[in-house]
Amino acid sequence: MKKYFKPLLLFASAMGALFSFDVYGQMPQLPPIPVDSAVRIGHLDNGLTYYIRHNEYPKGQADFYIAQKVGSIQEEDSQRGLAHFLEHMCFNGTKNFPGNELVSWLESVGVKFGQNLNAYTSVDKTVYNMCNVPVAREGVQDSCLLILHDWADDLLLDPEEIDKERGVIHEEWRQSNVGQSRIIEQLLPVMYPDSKYAYRLPIGTMEVVDNFPHQVLRDYYEKWYRPDLQGIVVVGDIDPDRIEAKIKEIFSPIANPVNPAKREYYPVSDTPGTIYAIGKDKEMPYSVMQLMFKHDATPDENKKTMDYMIEDYAVSMIVAMLNTRLSDLISKPESPASVAQAAYGDFFMAKTKDAFYLLALPKDTAALEALATVYREGLRAVRSGFTATEYDRARSEFLSQLEKRYTNRATQTNTSLVNSYVANFTDGEPIPGIENAYTIMSQLANQIPVEAINMMASQLMPADNRVLLAMFPDKDGVVVPTEQQFAEVLAAVDAENIEGYVDNVINEPLIAQLPAPGKIVSTDIDKVYGATVWTLSNGARVVARATDFKAGEILFAARAMGGTSTLPDSLDNELRYMDVTLSQLGMGPYDNAGLGKFLAGKQASIELELGSYVRDISGSAVPKDLGVLMEMIYALFTDATLSADEFEAGKNMVRSMLHNQEADPKYQFTKQLYEHLYASPRRHLTDIAVIDGVDRSRSLAIVKDALSNAGEYTFYFVGSFDVDSLKPLVEQYIASLPGKATEVKQVALDPALGVTKGAGTEIVKQVMETPTTYAAVLLTGNVPFTAKEQKLASIAGQILSARLIKLVREDLGAVYSIWANGNLGRLTEPNASLQSMFPMKPEMRDRVLEIIASQIDDMTDPANITAEELAKVKEFMLKNAEESLKKNDALIGAMLGYQLVPADTYLDAAETINAITAADVAGYMKTLSDQNNYRVFLMEPEDSK
Repeated sequence: MKKYFKPLLLFASAMGALFSFDVYGQMPQLPPIPVDSAVRIGHLDNGLTYYIRHNEYPKGQADFYIAQKVGSIQEEDSQRGLAHFLEHMCFNGTKNFPGNELVSWLESVGVKFGQNLNAYTSVDKTVYNMCNVPVAREGVQDSCLLILHDWADDLLLDPEEIDKERGVIHEEWRQSNVGQSRIIEQLLPVMYPDSKYAYRLPIGTMEVVDNFPHQVLRDYYEKWYRPDLQGIVVVGDIDPDRIEAKIKEIFSPIANPVNPAKREYYPVSDTPGTIYAIGKDKEMPYSVMQLMFKHDATPDENKKTMDYMIEDYAVSMIVAMLNTRLSDLISKPESPASVAQAAYGDFFMAKTKDAFYLLALPKDTAALEALATVYREGLRAVRSGFTATEYDRARSEFLSQLEKRYTNRATQTNTSLVNSYVANFTDGEPIPGIENAYTIMSQLANQIPVEAINMMASQLMPADNRVLLAMFPDKDGVVVPTEQQFAEVLAAVDAENIEGYVDNVINEPLIAQLPAPGKIVSTDIDKVYGATVWTLSNGARVVARATDFKAGEILFAARAMGGTSTLPDSLDNELRYMDVTLSQLGMGPYDNAGLGKFLAGKQASIELELGSYVRDISGSAVPKDLGVLMEMIYALFTDATLSADEFEAGKNMVRSMLHNQEADPKYQFTKQLYEHLYASPRRHLTDIAVIDGVDRSRSLAIVKDALSNAGEYTFYFVGSFDVDSLKPLVEQYIASLPGKATEVKQVALDPALGVTKGAGTEIVKQVMETPTTYAAVLLTGNVPFTAKEQKLASIAGQILSARLIKLVREDLGAVYSIWANGNLGRLTEPNASLQSMFPMKPEMRDRVLEIIASQIDDMTDPANITAEELAKVKEFMLKNAEESLKKNDALIGAMLGYQLVPADTYLDAAETINAITAADVAGYMKTLSDQNNYRVFLMEPEDSK
């Protein structure tokens, strides 16, 4: 919550039991929010701030961040884009790491550019990170601190590197300069009248990016990158005393400039009535409206007392309850909105103003009706408040999630902790730590009555300080309402007598009557993973592996061979729409929306996926809610439902999203690529014809059939549980499922569901506002699945990625981002692929494709795989392999994979990786290349040759 409400203090009388009143007995004196004692915060004489914390999740790794209280808002008109440009230059040469040495050295210790090494620029801050750094060697820690030092004060800003980076940023602009981005850029001056925020999108202008003198960037760097605006954050498996001493040693000599420029925080003015910002664009894929109610932001210095924490909680409750109402509303077929949401946060991109948001995506041409619907629902909450039962559910869910975080406090990730410290430095957000937050909020939440929540809700939607942002496709059939029409709709809803909300809640058990328990008929031990294996009386198998990886986590999965590949063509529509259908399932007496309410306060979830060759179920629970998960497993198998209203509402939602996609180049590229690669329509994107033809009864019949025999499934449980305590739950809820032992289904792979074999280039044309070439390059084939070959597929992709980043991005400036991905599947045809997909500068198409083809060919010769590039990839993979050995999701994933093909890729991953040579990589690439399945798919601008 960002808003600073003057001290109603919401519930002053209720707080008397927790906090002492002042001497006059009129107002509780709320204490300051405590600061987490596990983090060490310090300040150097030059003004630099640092945060240090020892944390061992993941073990042996640490994150190193530097946050700058500097963003695009500091730019003058002639500098638009320099803050973002400077961020890019931090990877292109520093005093101690010239040229590409910074990226190269980090990758040599297992820190991959783009994944572990990155940065971002926003309007008010710029943040750089090195994550998941292996820090067993102190020299690595020192070098990371030296990199932070160089980012802070010793960039080279070499003119040649600056000029090369202009092309990269131009391609970043090209990639993002599509429908919605163009509308927003046009409308910001309307939304922010007489404000600097109107013209400070971080990407800047290409006129500035392409033409600024080199010295201008250096002057900007010297002016704004300085200790009093910088925060260093180091969290991980380190010695805080040593890191603190090194920070003092390395950063203390940095001096602030003489007469430093004042860091201004630019206010956003209050405005009477409603501002209407309405725009359209040919490439806008859907209609969307955001009604924003501006509020004063809480000054950073006022975020330190308990009233801020209380207000944050209260607003989170309001948003959660209103979103539940909106979700119920759009689940009805007659709703004019396909998506409706509420939120609270920064006013679009301004740190100095907050806003309460109501968002609506209308169906077809129902923009005015959709806006009226969400506005009416907001006013209903403002005028009549929320009910006690709604609040009970929202509060219960809040406390349940809080308890889950507290239970898992020993396995908070370095990155999650770092992000909280960065927010504290740049925005003054409190950092009480989960221990303090759990203690405080467990008491406060139960002391705050719904009447106090409703008191705050009544302030959220004032008549003034309103902004309506409305964006539409520019196409025939889409009617864009006028400002007057929007104003009339809001006024009409204002004049309505809106009745209070009635909370119709079903209070029924998920399972009406418990089944008679089944039996465990045999017990065995999995010799690979050390798991207990039970065979049940209904033929099902259960694999249980207790771990101490994460105290509050239990993961569940179930897999059966045999998927949808054998179903007739007459069910193609249902199968292409199946992902949406499965997301709408209900259970027992509850439809999907009701199930969400039933699960409020319960940390358990389950999800069904029907693949071409396997049927999968996944889920999770905290230990106290394992019984709930078991009930959900039983209910899914025996009583899965699909509400007619929710099914129709879902179809309307997807239909409205697809109506305007034909003008979106990114969507069209993906759509036409899939049609080119796959013979079966089941692998093609969903379209309007599919939605019009999909049938609820047939869809539910597919689901029921997939779950009709539990004896075909193997059930997996991994995590924080006692195997003996799991046993009666398994007998009660899984062994009792309808089922019988059957032979494992033999799966016949269908070539039509895989990438079509063959080589060649396919070019399609698309009308575009910003000329761009979209490319997909694929090399496919069949390779026998082994643990070694799987690792080789990944290594090949990573080596090719590094080469393409260097040659295509850094040297040519033809793309903003380019990656290659190598994969080897256990149950696909073909099962091996090496692919790269990216947008690029059209004029450089032939050169880029030539580079990719030549690099793939180059990698078939072991003499061309350098020891350095192989070592970097192996180091990264070894780090991940070691980390995975302490993760429940990696373990359960390995077990599921072993069920398909009995090859372990988990336990001995490090040994497998270490043994791989350049000859192995080249051999894999040659095996793939010799199958001659090299495909290039291009989407070009309509007017290109």
